[in-house]
Order: sequence, then C-alpha cells, then structure tokens
Amino acid sequence: MLSFTAEELTEICLSVFQKLNIPTAEAEIVTKSMVDANRVGHDSHGVIHLAKYVRELEEGLIQPGAPTETLHESASIAVLDGNWGFGPVIATRAVELAIQKAKQTDISSVAVSRCNETGRLGGYACLAADAEMIGLLMANDHGGGTCVVPHGGVEGRLSTNPIACAVPLAKTSPTSYAEGDSCRTDIAEEPYKKIVLDMSTSVVASGRIRGKQHRNEALPHGWLIDAEGESTTNPDDFYETPPAALLPFGGTVSAHKGFGLSVIVDILSGALTGAGCSRGEDARVGNGLFVLVINVASFRGFPGFSAEIERFVDYLKSAKRAAGVDAIRVPGERGWETQRRREREGIPIDAETWAQIQAL
Repeated sequence: MLSFTAEELTEICLSVFQKLNIPTAEAEIVTKSMVDANRVGHDSHGVIHLAKYVRELEEGLIQPGAPTETLHESASIAVLDGNWGFGPVIATRAVELAIQKAKQTDISSVAVSRCNETGRLGGYACLAADAEMIGLLMANDHGGGTCVVPHGGVEGRLSTNPIACAVPLAKTSPTSYAEGDSCRTDIAEEPYKKIVLDMSTSVVASGRIRGKQHRNEALPHGWLIDAEGESTTNPDDFYETPPAALLPFGGTVSAHKGFGLSVIVDILSGALTGAGCSRGEDARVGNGLFVLVINVASFRGFPGFSAEIERFVDYLKSAKRAAGVDAIRVPGERGWETQRRREREGIPIDAETWAQIQAL
C-alpha cells in the first residue's frame, strides 16, 4: 500500500481535471467528494473513481458545466433534472436547495433524475447536519446497475441502493461519538459532532469488490453468489458473463430485510424522481436521488434535541460489552476514528488504483 495525505490526493485529482478543462468549481466539488470518502475509510467511493470519471468524460457520459434544471417546485419540494452533469455537483446543489426550503417550510424534499454517480451519500447528508438539520438521502442506479439479487433469486435485479442519514450534535468534547465533518478542511482543529449512517442495502457496496480485486484479495463468503446460487469468493466472478451477484443486506441469514429496504429506496429514488426503478441492462447507469431535510428547530430547540441524543448515546455505550469488543460505536464513529488516524498516518491507496491514476 502507498500512503498519501488528503492534500496530495486533492492536488492530483485537481491536476487531472484541470488538464481536461473542467470548470474549477466543479472540479473542486468532485475532488472533495472522492478525497473525503477516502479520509473516512469509504475507499470504495474515493479516488478509485478518478479513472472512471475520466473515462466517462471522454465517452461524453458526463457533461461538465451542465445546468441543473428545475422541472417543477413548490415551497417545500423540487424536482430536478441534472442533465447528466457531475453527480457530486448535482447532489450538492440538490441538498443545498433542500436546506434553503426547510428553513422556510420545516421539512423539504428534492427529487433528482439524470444525475451521474454521486459517490458517497454521507458527505451530502452532512451538509444538512452542518445547518443543524437532519439530512436523509437515498439513491438507485437510475434503473441500471442491477447487480443485487432479490431475496430468493440468483440474478441481479436491484442496484446497491444506498441510504444515508446525518444527525447534528452540539457537543464538542474530545470523546467523539460520531463521524467528523467530512465537508470541512479544518476538522483537525475544530471537530464537529454528527451521527452518520451511510450504508448500501446490499451486503456491501459494489466498490468494495473492486477494491478487493485491486488488492488480489479473496472475498468473504456471503457477499457474492454465482449464476447457480453458490457462494463465491473470487472478485473476478462479479465482472464475468454471466456475472456473480451481490446478496441484499443481511446476507444468508436475513436478506429479506435488506431486500425490503432496497425496494423502498428504489421506489423513492426511481419512481418518485422520474429516474425509473431498476429495470436491467438497457438502462443507463447513473443515480436517481431522493433528498429529505428536516429542520430540527421547527420541532424543538436544538440544544434540547442534541442533549437528548447525547444522553441516548451514553446509554447505548453503557451496555456491558461482549468479549473482545473494545467499545460500542454508534453510526459514523468508526469513520471519525479512521479520519483521525489517516490525518496522522496518511491515506492508503492500493497499487492498482495508483497505477491507474498514474496512467491518466
């Protein structure tokens, strides 16, 4: 493994985008999305995507500078057409619009179609938490990317259909319970507390398989099944014909729960947005995106809200721990710890990903 600072990775990505004449503001948003994902340990959504972005730019799939068009809106909702611009740019605009609306209407939602891949959803949910609001995001693959089996099936019929939620906290003591603010550059000096859930409704994100392949590592049993429904640990099988497919969240024990959640995510991200629900290989892969923002202050004072969550977290952490468990962690806390460690030690990048970046 090679090691880089966040600043080094940022410089590399911006340099590549500059040579492709990408507008500076858009290049900075896309770069931040990737590097922030690496910082908190979501390497499947980090700079491993740089080569993919370049390839899609060269193929004309990503339209730099594309306007984000409002198809219709009211005081509390908006339906947007991203015109196939950069996913991180469109997602940022959508959440910022939802925040503006929630300030006026207490709760808002924004639906997005024709949006290229957004990357890590948790970073956008953090934008709402920064504004002392709760951010909830869901995405499908715009009808494509069907690499996850329905419960009881052996063929892909769903995408990984991620969901993310960020909840703000006022507490700033050194003992953090949640992931750091991935949207700031001064985090080492001024931590900002959040609870952040960021998960796929498949057993793992598909990018995790690419990462394993780059490192020549076998997969754990319970991630993939082949066309006959048998477990496979070979990441190459995911890219063969016919392809192996991911299991829903819950794996071999309770996949029906992950499957059910994935169906709801697909409906909100596909049917409600107009992007379309999962439908197969004929669909262009992108993201249908559903954003919901809740203004905490519309319900109660933020200090009281935050204090109750902190009491709740303390209660969760007070439970007797199982053997070998060093701490009970709430959603996002592991990412916070990873970010702190990588700020000290650097961000690990596997040799294959680095070779692809050098080839650019």
